[in-house]
This record gives sequence, structure tokens and C-alpha cells, in this order.
Amino acid sequence: MIKSIIPNQRKTLPEFSKLVIFVEGNTDAAIVENILYAMAPHLDPTIKVCNGKHRIAKAIKNLTNEGSTKYIALIDADEPSVFDSREEAKLQLGNPSIPVFCAVPTIEAWLFADDKVASSLAKNNSAMRTIERMPLPESIPYPKYLASQVLKIGKSPNRYEILRSLDIHRAAARSPSLRNFLAGICEVLELKSGLPSHSMSSTVSRDVFSTLLRELPGETIAWRTLTGETYSAAELARNIGEGTEIGKQYMTELLRVARDLTLRKAKK
Repeated sequence: MIKSIIPNQRKTLPEFSKLVIFVEGNTDAAIVENILYAMAPHLDPTIKVCNGKHRIAKAIKNLTNEGSTKYIALIDADEPSVFDSREEAKLQLGNPSIPVFCAVPTIEAWLFADDKVASSLAKNNSAMRTIERMPLPESIPYPKYLASQVLKIGKSPNRYEILRSLDIHRAAARSPSLRNFLAGICEVLELKSGLPSHSMSSTVSRDVFSTLLRELPGETIAWRTLTGETYSAAELARNIGEGTEIGKQYMTELLRVARDLTLRKAKK
């Protein structure tokens, strides 16, 4: 059964909610189309393939969202942080008036956003084990290559239709850039979203902390130690992902602060 993040709005959208999405290539278009179907089957956006960032920049240069049609652009990221990648994308596309979103690090990472769906596409037992050990989507170095090695996708025009069975809440919780994109669509169309307020993994692990930090600008100073050393959000995310002592110290301190704040709130 397809799950929608807008469960009470299955009727046809009004005319003023028409949506046009500009993407780089055909793969982007197919992945986006099927993920959006999983989110809300009634949405029916127009997806324009521009064949590169420069052509997207040219196509959206003079567009605004003041009229009856709403526009957004989606490109692959050049930064590991969702915030930083969006800022860089705006510059690359000439600071357009319409919203710009990024897939981090590339659109193929979203194929792993719902790990259960990804596992169902595993080529063999070895690929299944690889998927089970994988980090969260934003932390996969080369998702396009990995997808070609472990997923049974094929080359048919309908090869991405499996994404229509995504658990959107699970996928958005595991992928900050996907959650950001879907939330942006709901905002542009003025639709109520039931998405999680933050992206997290399904279990409390290093991925939770790493994912939360990647939602911040990478250069943001996120922690100062007792000895006065400072660490940016990007540095901490990397340390946590690698399981270093610095990463462990940060997670321990964060949990203690959260525990104390929760205790205080409970006593009020």
C-alpha cells in the first residue's frame, strides 16, 4: 500500500497548485517522478529534463513563483552538507528567484533512502549484506556506482517504479536532502506535510548524530571542548562516522546535555 505524507488530500489539486520541476537528466526525472508518486499520487508534476546545470540555470533565469504555476529546480550536490549544497547550488544556477534543492551527494543516493526497498532490489546475498552495512544515503561516497553494483534495476523505462512503494516517512527520516526536497515541495504548494521534523536513522546509532550534523552548514562551529578546541559540524560528522574518540566524546556530551534538559522539563 502506498503511503502518502498528505493522507487527507487525495483529491485533485486546484489549478493554482500546478508544479514544474527542472532536473539535470533522465535518471533524475524518473527517480523524482516515482518518489513523488509514493508521497502523493495526485501530485502529477511536470518534470523538465534540461541535460545539465547550465541549461537549468538558463531555463529558470527569469522564472518566479508569483503566478499560477510553481517552479523548483533539483540538482546533484557539490557539498556534503544539505545547507551548504543548497547555497552552492543557488550560486551555480545564478541565484534564481525560485527554490533550488539538491540530492546529496547525487540523486542515486535516494535509491537507498528506504533501506527495506533497497534490500528488496539486492542482486544477490552478497549485495544484500553490503546494503545492510551501508551508511545513511548522504554518507555514500559514490551512490551511482554502488547502485549499479548491488541493485537489480535494469534498463527498462519503468525500472524505477519500485520507488512508488517507498515508505516516505522512513526515507525522509534517513535522508536529509530528500526530506528537504519533499518539504520544499509541500511549502511551495502550500500543502500540510506530515514529514518528520528532522532526519534520523531508524535506530539510535552514530548515523543519527552524523545525519543531524549534516543538516547544519558544514563550517558551523558545533562543539567547543573543555580544553578550548572547536569543531565544525562537518568535522564532527566525519569523526562520528569514523568512530573516532572525538566523535564518541561529542556524542556522550550531547546525550548528557539532552538528558539533563529532559529531566528539568519533566520536573516543571
